[in-house]
Amino acid sequence: MKFYDVDQDGNISYEEFIRGLKEPLNERRKALVQKVFRNMDKDHSGKITVKDIAGIYDVSQNQDFITGKKTRDEILSDFLSGFEGVRGNSDGVITWEEFEDYYSDFSLSIPDDLYFTRMMESVWCINEDAESEVSKQHVRHLMSLLR
Repeated sequence: MKFYDVDQDGNISYEEFIRGLKEPLNERRKALVQKVFRNMDKDHSGKITVKDIAGIYDVSQNQDFITGKKTRDEILSDFLSGFEGVRGNSDGVITWEEFEDYYSDFSLSIPDDLYFTRMMESVWCINEDAESEVSKQHVRHLMSLLR
């Protein structure tokens, strides 16, 4: 009951049940998620804070910032809180476990590893290991299309 009842309300919701049954991230997906986490953790503390993302997240086009409804730090905190997930402690600091849990939940909706990889690469401006066989296959495929 404790494992499935994440919000500790004495009930197991459908969402809690499904999350309890999920498979962990496979090695390929986990490596990408770790790469993103390491890139965001600028001070290498093992945690992502507002200070870590202040230089990489531009809030200047955020409507709440433009109208003065929220400060820069409030917007950055809101962004980070999205990664807390249901098992997070809502402290505004993202641990590796919280980040992995978030992407493990997200991964449930993406059955294809290649799509997950391309999505992570485009969203986070990273590249999967350029020396991996998958990347080499992709390059060969693109080259054949060009020919």
